[in-house]
Amino acid sequence: MPDIALDHAQRLVARGRQAAGQAGVNAVFAVLDRGANLVAFARMDDAWLASNELAVAKARAAVMFRMPSEALSAPVQVGVPLPHFDHVHAGGLLLMGGGVPLFDGQGALIGALGVSGGTPEQDAAIARAALD
Repeated sequence: MPDIALDHAQRLVARGRQAAGQAGVNAVFAVLDRGANLVAFARMDDAWLASNELAVAKARAAVMFRMPSEALSAPVQVGVPLPHFDHVHAGGLLLMGGGVPLFDGQGALIGALGVSGGTPEQDAAIARAALD
């Protein structure tokens, strides 16, 4: 199975930075390979420091579940266990908008992009814009 190449990851970050700038959001971008290893990372000037870990956690959720992290947020309710796992480890997964899986031309998973810095809706829109 292929992994995302560094050049591809850097193009995603560049497109994400452009989308974040247009949205007025100072964001953090994390690109992981299919094994959830960091390939590229960028933090825009004045982005929240907390967004560093959040972007990675959103990307990790997207690569682990092979779906956008926002699709995983709907069933999450405080105090109500989520089917298949009861908790999320710190630095692990973040089940809210901003993580998108990355697939090659044949539909094979090659990694994920995580974005953090705005609302979950803004982060998800920025991540989707980076894919275009």
